[in-house]
Amino acid sequence: MKKIISTVAAFGLALGMASAASALDLTVTGKYVLEGYYMNQADGAVGFTPAVDSDDAGSMSAWVHTFLFKPTLKVNDKIKMVSDIRFLKDTEMGDKTNQGGTSMGIGDREVDIHKIYMEWMSPLGKTRLGRTPGGAWAGDFLSSSSNADRLMWWPSFVKAPFQLLVFTQKSVENDWYTSNNDSDSDLYKADLTYKADNMLMKAAYNYINDKTHSDDAGTAAVWSIDQATGLNALTAAVPGDSYDHQVHKIELYADMTFDNIYVEFEGAYVTGDARDYDSNTDDIDVEAYGAMLDVGMKMGDLDVGAMYFYASGDDDTADDDLESLMSVTGGTGDDFNPYYILTGDHSGMLNSDEYAQNATMSSAGVHCIGLHSDYKVSDQLSLHGALAYAEADEEPNNIDSEYGWEVDLGAKYKLLDNLTYEVRAAYMDTGDFFDDNATAGESDDLYMLSHHLTMTF
Repeated sequence: MKKIISTVAAFGLALGMASAASALDLTVTGKYVLEGYYMNQADGAVGFTPAVDSDDAGSMSAWVHTFLFKPTLKVNDKIKMVSDIRFLKDTEMGDKTNQGGTSMGIGDREVDIHKIYMEWMSPLGKTRLGRTPGGAWAGDFLSSSSNADRLMWWPSFVKAPFQLLVFTQKSVENDWYTSNNDSDSDLYKADLTYKADNMLMKAAYNYINDKTHSDDAGTAAVWSIDQATGLNALTAAVPGDSYDHQVHKIELYADMTFDNIYVEFEGAYVTGDARDYDSNTDDIDVEAYGAMLDVGMKMGDLDVGAMYFYASGDDDTADDDLESLMSVTGGTGDDFNPYYILTGDHSGMLNSDEYAQNATMSSAGVHCIGLHSDYKVSDQLSLHGALAYAEADEEPNNIDSEYGWEVDLGAKYKLLDNLTYEVRAAYMDTGDFFDDNATAGESDDLYMLSHHLTMTF
């Protein structure tokens, strides 16, 4: 505890001295979230994932909490530093293991400097340098907020209502002083935006050049049981099969309003070489599609709409073509949560936020259509409801395509200006897709209950 207090005190003193000396403008926002979850018949082997539920699967429950701390340091009217520091991000209470961040001497609790970057305004435009927001692009579909090491530029010669963004992203650095191999992974992107009254349209082109496996020769391993210890041990190394990964991705987005009607669309097309082998091994090509359309109407305090989304599936995972979009993108997007079970952060069916999305569903793809409604009862209370039906795009191994029906109900109440409480309930009538994949017997229907206390500042 003394170490924590000393660290905070030193940090505050340094900021105070800097502010006094340079008249720096420091603002801090953030939130603390405490959530409780219960799901019946969840597959305990993979957390909250109701992927192949059976009569033998047990229920799951946990308390989960997150603390986000987001300081912004404005040096002057041209330069600012932005950061996103995460403590205990979606950490289960009772789990004191490090979840991928840096412990910084505070037991084994996670501390993750998730983003830290500089923005600089000049006559040439806006520049953003550092560990920036990454992954998330426009709408929530196929969007997974993350971080990325980028050099970004919005040139000033492109005038409103248009805006151009170009950047390079270093995903993996492998030819620095520890290695002289050309085995980096890089992303290059150009994003053109048109923004006018009641209309936002975007188009982007991505080129991913991943050469991290281009020098795999000699890295493949042979494992076997050591007779003396009874443990699985590395016994030999054999030549690997080197390949390049070079993929092109086109993204489209539109958000428009017409009086009280709104329309949102997002689409993606991915093509290229998933694995371009150096040897005679058959190359694996990728060609996958996805789209989302949400149309709704706002009538005073009532918002009603209909949504359809699609991600292509692969009917043969053993051939030389990769056609499953979710296998490439990691699901429908961690930020895309229209339904509590199908796309929930802690259910892991179609996204991979806290638990990996179901691999069988990713390969099969998805068609989903649903209705949603939100009603603001008062300044303190709002209600939510949704109904959805989902099925697979493809039917690998001739299994049934029906994922099933889901019904969601939710209520959010503002306890104080900075404190809200939300309760959610969801039920899913599982289809024959899960029966055909059940580990024992028929799959059970699912229900999930959760409540969420959120403090913002």
